[in-house]
Amino acid sequence: MGVEGLSEPTVQDLDSHPCVGLISSPLGRPQFQNPARYCGERLAVKYQWVVLSVTTVGIFMAGLDTRIVLIGLPTIGFSLHADLETLLWMTQGYQFAVTIGLLFLGRLTDMFGRVRIYNLGFIIFTIGSGLCSLSQTGEQLILFRVIQGIGGSMLIANSAAIITDATPYNELGFSLGINQIALTLGAVLGLTVGGVLIDSPIGWRSIFYLNLPIGIFGTIWAYLRLREISKLSPHSKFDYAGAALFITGLTSLLFDITLYTIGTLNLLTTGVLFILSLACFGLFIRVETHQREPMLDLSMFKIRLFSAGNLSQLLFSLGFGSLGLIVIFYLQLVRGFDALIAGLAFLPLDVSFSTVGPISGRLSDRYGARGFSTLGLGIASVGYVLLSFIGADTPILQLELVLVVIGAGLGLFSSPNISSIMGSVPPERRGIASAVRATLFNTGSVVSLSIVAAIITTAIPYSTVSGIITGGYTSLTPLETVGFVIGLRRAFLASFLITIPAIIASSLRGPRNQSSNHARISENAV
Repeated sequence: MGVEGLSEPTVQDLDSHPCVGLISSPLGRPQFQNPARYCGERLAVKYQWVVLSVTTVGIFMAGLDTRIVLIGLPTIGFSLHADLETLLWMTQGYQFAVTIGLLFLGRLTDMFGRVRIYNLGFIIFTIGSGLCSLSQTGEQLILFRVIQGIGGSMLIANSAAIITDATPYNELGFSLGINQIALTLGAVLGLTVGGVLIDSPIGWRSIFYLNLPIGIFGTIWAYLRLREISKLSPHSKFDYAGAALFITGLTSLLFDITLYTIGTLNLLTTGVLFILSLACFGLFIRVETHQREPMLDLSMFKIRLFSAGNLSQLLFSLGFGSLGLIVIFYLQLVRGFDALIAGLAFLPLDVSFSTVGPISGRLSDRYGARGFSTLGLGIASVGYVLLSFIGADTPILQLELVLVVIGAGLGLFSSPNISSIMGSVPPERRGIASAVRATLFNTGSVVSLSIVAAIITTAIPYSTVSGIITGGYTSLTPLETVGFVIGLRRAFLASFLITIPAIIASSLRGPRNQSSNHARISENAV
């Protein structure tokens, strides 16, 4: 069966068809009894790889800008005369725009087309990058980073759904694994790339110049090669009440957590924002259960593969989300490495993750996601325990080996888990399913930083922690160094404890043949 939306060529069309050379003998006669069907299938396979290549470029670029600014905050702050709070929002403005927009955009893509919004995301992201490179004040950079984030959310919300539409079920783990690797690798590699570019003669603006040729190429390529093959719901009504409640609730929660982390909120304001977010989420659930066409179809969480996969991913991101950042802080502030060397020292995790991820995705296509995902979380948790013994004079080789272990665990977990989530829902819900997954992952990553900051403050003053996070500290006193290392150890141990329930959730997802939607998903298989 051909991919949905790709019509099979007729035998009469074959003389002029671009794949006629693949199916004809030297005498010009078809090699197969049904050459039209064979040609259609070959075109479907070719389009599958086109989709994977286009979306991988977009998702890598969006992931890269999640972290690429972090390592250069002191340089950017000095250049733009920005205070610590402004520096924080240079990073969080992008993260907020991505996270808050995902669910809203996920629903729109199911209604109006994933490719259309994905292509628009490339344009907005590229324009935002260009504007960031021209920023003259910290406030301008925050605004332009938000524009970047809106484009990034369009790319992230759609990439997994577009791949799922074009990929056979028995290859979904491998394809989605490659895509997820690009996103995570972009986020982690951003620390390394940022260090290289900050030290270049061009300076911090080169961080954003990097996106321009990639963005222009990706935009043109996406418009020329992608086409809409998804099953849409164009006549659905948009759930404005649900969207407003969800956006308000999530925004309140993220603002509350972030501002509390850097100590700019008093206890009363913190409580008010938290109660507001809880009230909005409660009303959101009530509204969605009574809507004929809700923004978020809560019945998807009755699918065991979907709910268990998302829960394990949320818990995993809570444990892993800030690991890269605090390891970089350790390398710079405790070990005295510059931005470039600190970024390069994190490469073993990138390499391990990139190597194991595709293999795990391919194997999960054959044997199912539960075993690989659960094993990956277990391996990552072992890595966290090993990091909890880190000291100010720990051999760098020992640290690198632990990062390899964590990278392998991440690779084992990510590809099968995302395949399990996306393969469990009906085709017309893939856009929102992808958005839910990405929203939970990004929210977990934002909250992770606050958890780590709160834990480290048990060992050193809060003002020191907020200064480290916002890039205001480039060195520590001997006493602060001792406290910071103790705080890091506790944070890594907390990551281990958070990952334990993630392992349990992953193991309870059940085998893939429990998915009630398997037959419907297979409609798109080649």
